Amino acid sequence: MRRNGITALIATVVAASAVVVAELPVSVTATPAEQLYVVAEAFTFDEPAGDANTSAATAAAADTSCSDGTYALKSWKVGTLTWLYNGAGVPATIASTALGAITTSTNTVAKGTNRCGQANLTTSTYTYGGTTTVKPQVSSTGTCTGNDGKSVTGWGALPTKVLAYTCTFYNARGVVVASDTLIDNVAYTWFTTKPANCSGQYDLETTLTHERLHTAGLGHVDQAKNAAQTMTPASSPCDTSRRLLGAGDYAGLKALATK
Repeated sequence: MRRNGITALIATVVAASAVVVAELPVSVTATPAEQLYVVAEAFTFDEPAGDANTSAATAAAADTSCSDGTYALKSWKVGTLTWLYNGAGVPATIASTALGAITTSTNTVAKGTNRCGQANLTTSTYTYGGTTTVKPQVSSTGTCTGNDGKSVTGWGALPTKVLAYTCTFYNARGVVVASDTLIDNVAYTWFTTKPANCSGQYDLETTLTHERLHTAGLGHVDQAKNAAQTMTPASSPCDTSRRLLGAGDYAGLKALATK
């Protein structure tokens, strides 16, 4: 899972807001009402950068999961989304549990399940549509390859440093019509239950909760100032503390519902 020269002590996973194809129209022949836009988000080792503006200048000294309400909104939101799973290439160590972890992450975002005792949300609906042989429309070079109208989560090779990559398509009204996620199955080792003496392994549930929040319409907050929120750009190996939403993540989903 670790690359040469990167030790577990210094390895930090950074979910950089790499908008590779940011809010670009997919078709120039469609009418404005029919036009679709695509945005790409990469979970990488790149330099962290937040999308939200915060006033605090120092990293939190204590757990601020439920006291930090910072969030960043993007240009889209989910109304109803049916997603599919392609298990081809899933690592053997999590083959029997990966779908469960991905489903849990999706439901966490759909319901706004959080660490702070806030009530469940009912503003968006995510439905699991079953398994598929259709591949996520994300290339091994880290680009969105098209929109087939299906939302597929699956496995494959990604560029150096990229853990997972999501391509989200939304229409002129800002409503998501499809969202594909590709998870790296070459360079990194995943777990769904944190192993004893964990070292240099990555939590699938944390990663997919973060990616599903991108699909929902949230951007990154600041890594240092908002360190306890799921939408912070960085997550250390073996970290499971942000599987559920923090106060800012939850507030962001509520704000999306009013758009």
